[in-house]
Amino acid sequence: MENGNDIIRPDDSGLPLTQKILLLFLLIGYPLLSILFNIIESGETVEIESRISQIYIPTFCIHLIILGGIWLGMKKSGGSLGELGLGNKDITFSNFLSGIIFFVGAFALMIIIKSSIARSGYLPDKDFAYVLPVTFDEKLFWVMLSVSAALFEEICFRGFIISRLKKISGNYLVGALAGSLAFSMGHLYQGTAGVILTFIYGMLFAGLYIARKSVFPCIVAHFLQDVIILFVVFDV
Repeated sequence: MENGNDIIRPDDSGLPLTQKILLLFLLIGYPLLSILFNIIESGETVEIESRISQIYIPTFCIHLIILGGIWLGMKKSGGSLGELGLGNKDITFSNFLSGIIFFVGAFALMIIIKSSIARSGYLPDKDFAYVLPVTFDEKLFWVMLSVSAALFEEICFRGFIISRLKKISGNYLVGALAGSLAFSMGHLYQGTAGVILTFIYGMLFAGLYIARKSVFPCIVAHFLQDVIILFVVFDV
């Protein structure tokens, strides 16, 4: 005889409507917005009078708005950030160390790949040096932006997309591929080579997330990846 508690209803294995909307936005809406902005700016020289007011603060606000949407969406549907791999149990020294070790290995690998792509001459690259900090104030804002970018991109494109698509599809690969693709499309301003590199990086981050079952080491590694630009000049 079947116990009523064991009956699996059709909606039990799916996602709440709020989470479905957020998932569609991250997979489709966010990349489309990136494409739109890239088209608007294409062929025009971007005149930057203040990186802080024109780039850093707007980007920081976008990160906060979308992160707020994820948090509210999870809360509204009875979930939590712990489901995405950012609960109290995830913030451990072991995960922190894993993030650092991953960063060192992935950083070295990406330098090799980027160097190979640059020397091949087959893929066009875009100069995005205009977004990089120069003054002391800009560097302070860059550190703040590195924190928000690490939280936003890892919670959204690793924690949320991979875990939610895992619930739908039953495997991690779908989420890893879809999340990495959406993640890379948000970097169109870096050109074709930048999008490809970001997709590869996204898959590496997805592997770390799946291996550790936590988004915290991904956040640590992502922050280090962004903030190191203050100390390293790339010319490959």
